[in-house]
Amino acid sequence: MSGSKDILIVDDEENIRWLFTQALEDSPYRVDTACSGEEALQKIRGQSYFMVFTDIFMEGISGLELLQKVRDTDHRPHIVVMTAQDTMNNTIEAMRHGAYDYISKPFDFDEIFKLIDKVEKSRDVRPPEQPAATAQEDFSLEAIIGKNRRMQDIFKVIGKAASTLFPVLITGESGTGKELVARALHHYSNRSQKPFIFINCAAISRELLESELFGHEKGSFTGAVEAKKGKFELADGGTLMLDEIGDMELPLQAKILRVLQNSEFYRVGGKDSLRVDVRIIAATNQRLPDLMKADRFREDLYHRLNVINIHMPPLRERVEDIPLLAEFFLKKYGDASVLDQVYLSPETAALLKQYPWPGNIRELENVIKRCLVLVTRGPVLPEHLPEPLLEAARKTPAAVDAWQTNLDAVVHDFLAKNRDSGDGNLYDLLIQEVEKHLFEQMLDHKRGNQVATSKSLGINRNTLKRKIDAMGIDPKKKHSDSNLPPL
Repeated sequence: MSGSKDILIVDDEENIRWLFTQALEDSPYRVDTACSGEEALQKIRGQSYFMVFTDIFMEGISGLELLQKVRDTDHRPHIVVMTAQDTMNNTIEAMRHGAYDYISKPFDFDEIFKLIDKVEKSRDVRPPEQPAATAQEDFSLEAIIGKNRRMQDIFKVIGKAASTLFPVLITGESGTGKELVARALHHYSNRSQKPFIFINCAAISRELLESELFGHEKGSFTGAVEAKKGKFELADGGTLMLDEIGDMELPLQAKILRVLQNSEFYRVGGKDSLRVDVRIIAATNQRLPDLMKADRFREDLYHRLNVINIHMPPLRERVEDIPLLAEFFLKKYGDASVLDQVYLSPETAALLKQYPWPGNIRELENVIKRCLVLVTRGPVLPEHLPEPLLEAARKTPAAVDAWQTNLDAVVHDFLAKNRDSGDGNLYDLLIQEVEKHLFEQMLDHKRGNQVATSKSLGINRNTLKRKIDAMGIDPKKKHSDSNLPPL
């Protein structure tokens, strides 16, 4: 790969191009800019860039189209797509068209520098060429919604893994959306025109499950009055999802392993082997390593299935997505003919975010359905929520309210002291004050360990060190005497 140090910024917004130019001014990289996809393509064809940052939505040639056209050029830089609309569909489409990564605006330049450093370290390794995209209708899988960072990472994995043939193992609690992710993998794959077959391994007895999976010959058992194709045959050329595979019994696991190894199997009662071309996606809400230790799941099958792993976070770990999901279900199940649509009141949204959601997205969906029975138009109020949810949510707000009350006091005192001396920078000063408290509390919690603290905060280790040095924070000192309550 070329030793170029050139980076191209493609965006129709001048301020974005200026921000990149200023941020990279003292770096060893030379920054070039383009205000359109057409100008960017012309520049890429004429010289070598090792990275390109491009907006996804531009008039003329879009970021996605630029990704496709760059594949036909002699110079093939690593391309990072930027957008203010970080939807699942945009993320997956960018990744499957060959983007190196996908970032959301507004972005942290610490993240930008980490990305550049990551590419710099792997410049001699050519990323695998992505298969050409097939023409498909716009895709919108219900409930795969997420601004949460972990969900954004999952969208990227779907985009990169969809067109491969490797098995995928999706793990996570019940109700987190494992089937929807499997359907997304199928939809964005080159098998999208072939069947997607789903089977719940926990819902069928062992004897019937074998027949359901592999089919049976006429007369192979009582009631087998005619030959029947199984799920593997029905999914030939497409995708088979084995849901709750952790509940499958060991003898049947051995037969699944044989299909993964040899792509062949026997119908129940059959003498001739059958061959199929099926991509396997397995899912479970159990910890398979624990089942292996208990001799309830085959280790060799686990390693065959776990080529690509996607772990779905529980809803309580993606709190910022709860209002988005709730509003989605309100629109999905609400009366579209009502002009004054049903919506969440701020108080209700806050309560939904405080509830731990043991049933995850499925439970949230059912709660919203209940609310729509009680509310035909206007806001969904706390009184419309189920009483058990209200009781559980009310166990946590005391600490939240205390923190909010103290924070309000801090803001009030700060404004009183700085109202006349802020000189237009009150926002920055206040954020610094609250940020200092956050760093102090997290360092206390992590016993002064800066690596663990930066990991929990989701910021670069060097960024944390620079900030605490600037704020005069002693990482080893206890800071429990802060004006704000502990986090």
